[in-house]
Amino acid sequence: MPQILKGKPVVTLPGCPANPYNLLGTVLQFATFGTLPKLDEKGRPTFAYGRVIHEDCPRRPHFDAGRFAQAYGDAGHRDGQCLYKLGCKGPQTHANCSLLSFCEVPGAWPVGIGHPCVGCTEQGVGFNVPIYENMPIATPTAPMAYPAVNPEHGVVGKSAVAVGVGGAVIGALAGAGYVASKKMAADSEKDQPKE
Repeated sequence: MPQILKGKPVVTLPGCPANPYNLLGTVLQFATFGTLPKLDEKGRPTFAYGRVIHEDCPRRPHFDAGRFAQAYGDAGHRDGQCLYKLGCKGPQTHANCSLLSFCEVPGAWPVGIGHPCVGCTEQGVGFNVPIYENMPIATPTAPMAYPAVNPEHGVVGKSAVAVGVGGAVIGALAGAGYVASKKMAADSEKDQPKE
């Protein structure tokens, strides 16, 4: 892409449309500190475009567990399973859509409404790759830090006893505080001169 201002940094904020908070963050850093945020090779701020959507997608645990929606409206789609097999471009799309709600409206992005990511922030992907074509996956396995979708839950045991004992102690302290405050109020009334 030819640049009109040669030798000047150009910040690119792709999106359809770009998240206003990405623009605001860039402009405020420049206005406050006189610097631009760190940019990637395409001129995008890395704070907003440094990771692929797939890494932080709320449906990622389903991907890791091998649970995929096979068609719109099927049980997997209704249960919020991964949309990769429906053509999600999230594995190749750098953006923070899954982390930063658009205009503070939770779920205001394609995956949030049940449609695969279309890759609108990625040159050569959005509006260039057929909408239901699968993309290669850069990070196929999750790090150990990802929580399971259906974690194993233990039985009620020692933790319930600890909570019960803690509640009893707190209740006893609250009761003792109440009794002490009543006693202090009564003592205060006795010490007052009578008219």
